[in-house]
Amino acid sequence: MPEPGAGEIALNRLIMALIGGAAGLAAYGLIEVLPDYVENERLLLLIVTATGGFFAGFLAATGPLPFARAALAAAVAAVPAAILITWASFRFETVEDFLETGHPLAACAAIVVIGLPFLIAAQQPGRGWRDYPALFTEAWNIVVRYAAAWVFVGVFWGVLMLSHLLLSLVGIEIIEDLIDIDVVPFVLTGLVLGLALAVVVELSDYVSPFLILRLLRLLLPPVLVVTAVFLVALPIQGLSDLFGGISTAATLMGMAVGIATLITSALDRTDDEAAEAAVTRGSAQLLALAMPVLGILALYAIWLRVADHGWTPHRLAAATGALIVLGYGILYALAVALRRNWTGRIRGANVAMALATVAAAVLWLTPLVDPQRISAADQVARFARGDVSAEDLDLWFLGRESGVAGTAALERLAAMDHPGAEKLAARIETLATATSRWSFENEVPQVDTPAKLALIAERLAVRPDGARLPDDPFPGLSATDLSTIAEGCERTTPGGAPGCVLVMADFVAEVPGDEGMLFHMVSDRRAIVRVVWPGRETPPYAQPHFLAGNHGADVTPALIDQLRAGEFTLGAPDILSLRAGRAQIVLRP
Repeated sequence: MPEPGAGEIALNRLIMALIGGAAGLAAYGLIEVLPDYVENERLLLLIVTATGGFFAGFLAATGPLPFARAALAAAVAAVPAAILITWASFRFETVEDFLETGHPLAACAAIVVIGLPFLIAAQQPGRGWRDYPALFTEAWNIVVRYAAAWVFVGVFWGVLMLSHLLLSLVGIEIIEDLIDIDVVPFVLTGLVLGLALAVVVELSDYVSPFLILRLLRLLLPPVLVVTAVFLVALPIQGLSDLFGGISTAATLMGMAVGIATLITSALDRTDDEAAEAAVTRGSAQLLALAMPVLGILALYAIWLRVADHGWTPHRLAAATGALIVLGYGILYALAVALRRNWTGRIRGANVAMALATVAAAVLWLTPLVDPQRISAADQVARFARGDVSAEDLDLWFLGRESGVAGTAALERLAAMDHPGAEKLAARIETLATATSRWSFENEVPQVDTPAKLALIAERLAVRPDGARLPDDPFPGLSATDLSTIAEGCERTTPGGAPGCVLVMADFVAEVPGDEGMLFHMVSDRRAIVRVVWPGRETPPYAQPHFLAGNHGADVTPALIDQLRAGEFTLGAPDILSLRAGRAQIVLRP
């Protein structure tokens, strides 16, 4: 193709700047003007998401495609996504509550962002919507073009502000006067962004993903070393240490996504452009084999949380992400295991899993995968089975964070014939007037404290042998805390004993008298330890600190059996500690 002349280049820059300016003007209108004229908030949501998605896609697709085809690709990506998110908004009474959940916006963005390279490739002569070199090129080019353009926009505003400061030294305030006009910052940002994108497209031979891809390849060997150390240490350390933290699944999924990105960068568009170094290719193959392990561990971490606390929209989103990661991992590992043409199979897996991700995002915005409905139904089922008490049932989530499905769930709960129905009815009544989660949880009617104390005293084992439950054993604990401890005592350990035990000793030498470590169950698989200060009117503050072991993993119902059996030792007086099983705990004031 002949090189474009100066006139054609100038015209393209002008058109792109005008498109960007139109995008900025549209953003201003959608944010500042339209809400005053469109009262129907769902119609407003439809217009905003469709328009925003269209302009984002239009600016990204222009360059690889002529203006008309770029507009078509952007519309095909944005309009269905906008319709889907508007449809999904009926899960809540208001659009604001719906958008606060965050997941619908992520699903809508996934449809547009992942779908756009397929639409661009489909309209290129001699290509097809599944043509991997075209998909690879367009996906990475969109990232690089937008990154470079936004950097330029930032530099532009920096220069503009410095220019304003310079002119203000001589009393000229024209720049500030222009920026103070509400619409100007929007339009100016759009104009500069469009112009920058036009220049980046012109210099595509220089501003390309080539450098980034080459740099990413360098990370494969060190990431392989880290992953190998993790996998080797895993059976040695055991799963209990791995799943002690709340961000385990996110860490595993993040690592798997990073590995997939590095492998994809090493394989490039075709075998002719793929990495040739043996160490790079070998690292990519070994990491591909490791990916399913990370996906399985992420799913297991999520399953543990669900087993203890039930489904929530956040856990459903995490599970969806983990399944996608596992899908990538299985396909990557199979591609390497089959050996021949493994690079081609991984490229095919990238196409398949990208489409699967779009499909998952679409389902997330349809009634087939309604996270609020699924989560609310699960919470009701857990209460009906007795897995969660009336005091511990998360009514705030059902009544204030689950939309229409949560309201229906509360109605089902109120109609249940259940031993805890009276308490549940009181909590539901309190929920109706609560202004925040904190106020709701602290305004719940007080439990029968004497009855709870009597139940705890009856079931609680006090250790070491010869120790007894002191008078006023739990000062400073709220009625809700006492209710939680009593429920733990009513549970049964694996050894058939009540699920609570108190170990008394002078753990804190600086404070006169004995302190207590109270262990009690919170579920069939999990227990916690808390500090009690018998007889203190104003108990000091201290918390368990683990010198060895892991709080979240090693404080288990089985540990309570060990403590009740006296299978523990007390450490030296200067740092008195409690040792039982793998755990070693001290108190720090």
